[in-house]
Amino acid sequence: MDKFPVPEHIASSDLMLSALVAMGVLQLTWFSVMTLRRGAPPLTIQHAITPLLTIWVLMWPVYVDKNWLWSGLAALILSALLASLSNSPFWRQLRTAWSEPSGNAALKIHPSLQLPPLTHQIAALAIAGLWFTHIPEFGFGLALCLCLAFPAAFWVDHLGTGQTTLLQLRFPAHPEQTLAGHLLLIVCCTALLSWSLHVYHGTAWTSLLIATLIPAITASAVRALIPGQWNAPAAMLAMGFVMWLL
Repeated sequence: MDKFPVPEHIASSDLMLSALVAMGVLQLTWFSVMTLRRGAPPLTIQHAITPLLTIWVLMWPVYVDKNWLWSGLAALILSALLASLSNSPFWRQLRTAWSEPSGNAALKIHPSLQLPPLTHQIAALAIAGLWFTHIPEFGFGLALCLCLAFPAAFWVDHLGTGQTTLLQLRFPAHPEQTLAGHLLLIVCCTALLSWSLHVYHGTAWTSLLIATLIPAITASAVRALIPGQWNAPAAMLAMGFVMWLL
């Protein structure tokens, strides 16, 4: 229980923030469908979504009651459910934009099972959110890593396809991943986790780089070993536990 009562006008900011996030999710669905109609591959759209969610993640420390964070996640889940269940043209196209390509069987438990749209991103955000509600400085940094570091590594891996063969690491689960992508992931995760700890504790973030390098390397290993997009939720779990142990 808080030591001091929260003024009503401050507590109401959570409701206003949740309404803004809901409108942002609606804009995200429109962005996804319009991008698909212009010929963008679904996997590209899905890796473009999480960077846009950075605006929301940066608002996480603003919440007075951390439980309101789940309203934003609920808006994403509701949109994914509508995309999964509705047969209207817009929602069918959103289902295509937010779903794993049918030719990729790495994420299917059974050939007849199709995961709901945006499953992996929502699961990863939920895990980061759980860390945030219990240890805010961990969850905030993890969510930033998910929204910025992982997409950055993906884009680097796919730059100059066919010209970076020597940089490809040829992992069995992810043969397309490159040395440059993993190095960028480690650098970004190290910086973002250090900055998150600095935000909450005031410690010079540069003095935390060595400590946060360990969970960043853990994220790189998980990204290489876990097949498909399940590596993002797994990385949120692994990085959080490594930081907790440290």
